Amino acid sequence: MFKETLEKAELIERIHWLIRLRWIAILGLFITTYIVSNVFSVVTWVAPLYIIGIVLGLSNAGFLFYTKVFRTKKYAFVQRHAGIQIMWDLVSLTCLIYFAGGVENPFIIYFLFHVIIAGILLQKIYSYLQALFATCLFGLLILLEYFSLIPHQHLNIFSTLAFGEELWHSEEYILGIFFALASTIFISVYFVTSIMDRLRKGRDDVLFEIRSTIENMAEGVVFIDSNDKVTMCNKAIEKTWNVKREEIIGKSVKDSLSHYIGIAGTRITEKARKGIRTAQHQEIKTEKGYLYNTYSAVYDNDGKYWGTVLTSHDITERKKLEMQLLHTERLATIGEMSAKVAHEIKNPLSSISLNTELLHDEIIHDNGGRGDKTKEAEELIQSIMKEVDRLTEISEEYLHFARFPRLELKPASVNDMLIELTKFLKEEMSQKNITLRENYAADLPEVLLDENQIRQAFLNILKNSFESMPEGGRLDISTGSSGNNVEICISDNGSGITKEDIQKIFDPFYSSKVNGTGLGLALTKKTIEVHGGDIFCESVVGVGTTIQLVFQVMGNRGKTVV
Repeated sequence: MFKETLEKAELIERIHWLIRLRWIAILGLFITTYIVSNVFSVVTWVAPLYIIGIVLGLSNAGFLFYTKVFRTKKYAFVQRHAGIQIMWDLVSLTCLIYFAGGVENPFIIYFLFHVIIAGILLQKIYSYLQALFATCLFGLLILLEYFSLIPHQHLNIFSTLAFGEELWHSEEYILGIFFALASTIFISVYFVTSIMDRLRKGRDDVLFEIRSTIENMAEGVVFIDSNDKVTMCNKAIEKTWNVKREEIIGKSVKDSLSHYIGIAGTRITEKARKGIRTAQHQEIKTEKGYLYNTYSAVYDNDGKYWGTVLTSHDITERKKLEMQLLHTERLATIGEMSAKVAHEIKNPLSSISLNTELLHDEIIHDNGGRGDKTKEAEELIQSIMKEVDRLTEISEEYLHFARFPRLELKPASVNDMLIELTKFLKEEMSQKNITLRENYAADLPEVLLDENQIRQAFLNILKNSFESMPEGGRLDISTGSSGNNVEICISDNGSGITKEDIQKIFDPFYSSKVNGTGLGLALTKKTIEVHGGDIFCESVVGVGTTIQLVFQVMGNRGKTVV
């Protein structure tokens, strides 16, 4: 496709060159006709020559106007149009020669120039067909004049041969001039097409090297022509964009490919057409990740815009690493802050709790536990102690998040841990009208885990599921193995989580609950990750939520966090 595009661009440029050459020829025709008719009186009937010159001028203007549509057509179409132009020139030349002396006209040599032009513009087979067409036209002209089927237009520079016979009626002359011109035409076409074949082969070799280089580049490369259509791409783009070449070659970047090209790609082509040379970069969010595109406009030596080269990089993994790094830095900052705040709060809370208990004992001792005021004071103290216990629990949770305990890894059965935990929660699920469905895979491999930490992570997930089903519902727990991984799936048919919230549920201190600390799922995620596992969440509002946990079976030593 790229080779065809390049060949088409070259052919279009040559057609423009032919049109410019034709303007010069038309001007030369008018000047020559005027001189030979008015100065030398060689040609007496000049009206047909001027008419042919005018017709050629009008047709040339039409050819020039029609070249505007060439860039939207295929190479074969442009090739046919170039052949039609040359055939029209040969017919016009034959008419000019006839009205200017026929076989007597020395300008029959111009047939040779036209077939040379055909050899430059067209492929070899078409060049030989044009040569045959030119030879047939010249032969037809000779025969029509010789048999007096058309009147001979005499040229006043040659009258007769030595033996008194006119040139156009001399068999020796017309046969000699025909075979001389015909042989010269075909020999010229042979040399011209041979030279053009060598030039095209050299160009094809260069194109092959360029294409091989582009094809083996790690970055995806796309060439967008001046009509905003993709004419070439390499194999890396298939992986980068997750498409097949056939799906993008010939497609407009403004239509089906806009989500890969981006706004910058459209803008740069618009600027390039206006002669504004530019290169741009853009980061694009796709359904499956991120792309980093670079756009560079391409111009020829005359400053004409050819198209745009787009290089596209899949930076999804890099973005994930950047987000993980940002998240880690944020967690580190939050952890340090949490540790300091929790530490500063914990000591006063311990003192408040101790003194509240002493105050409670004093009130009971002094009043003997009698009277309404004593009961009221006791209730107030109990309320204070309850709130102090809640603050102590929160501060402990903060400290636990900030200073994650060292893991004590042992081979453990995920099935046994879940079965034990659901037995513990059986009464609570019954009270909440929650139906449990369990599906544990048999012969599930053991995983190196800190049982206490993982049990707490499972408990946090289950508690969240309970809270999403205040009126009761269904809880599904299943386990299985895939390759070198153990997978746990916990699903509920609760209220679900919105698209906005699901992006934040594992963020520290984010909670949709009134009294939530926002550390439950954050601690769960941290626990899973330090075990070398992954946690995923899918949810639909009004349908339910699914949490999937994945642990590696082999080579999973976890991470030691102090």
